[in-house]
Amino acid sequence: MKIEPQKVFQQLLSSKGLKCTKQREEILDYLLKARKHVTPEEMYRDINRKDPALGRATVFRTLHLLEDSGFANSIHLANGRQAYEHKFARPHHDHMICVECSAVIEFSSATIERIQEQITKEHTFSPLWHRHEIFGRCKKCASPGRN
Repeated sequence: MKIEPQKVFQQLLSSKGLKCTKQREEILDYLLKARKHVTPEEMYRDINRKDPALGRATVFRTLHLLEDSGFANSIHLANGRQAYEHKFARPHHDHMICVECSAVIEFSSATIERIQEQITKEHTFSPLWHRHEIFGRCKKCASPGRN
């Protein structure tokens, strides 16, 4: 049986005494369809074109709600802004972030995961989650002769 994110989101909102508004659904749908990490500003701009009633504050509040409830994950770009991706039915992964062009490269490493598990066991530490972000220059921005 396929679980639908919209239904789960509606249940989450209901459990918090919040209404499932058209704007909240638009934000969730946008995030689910995004092919890249999106900033709240990009999301607001794109959705507001179709729905001028959408406010910036609604985007920010809904993204925080999605992140707090485990539907979304934020990353910090080199320019200090946050970008979001949905986590619904996606495997864990980490990020490499270009400090020049803000490109985000997703990766998974069983070796890194094993080392983290080993380190937490050695320190008798019970991890709840982790975030691994590597900042540097992508292939395009690190190429010789680039101005």
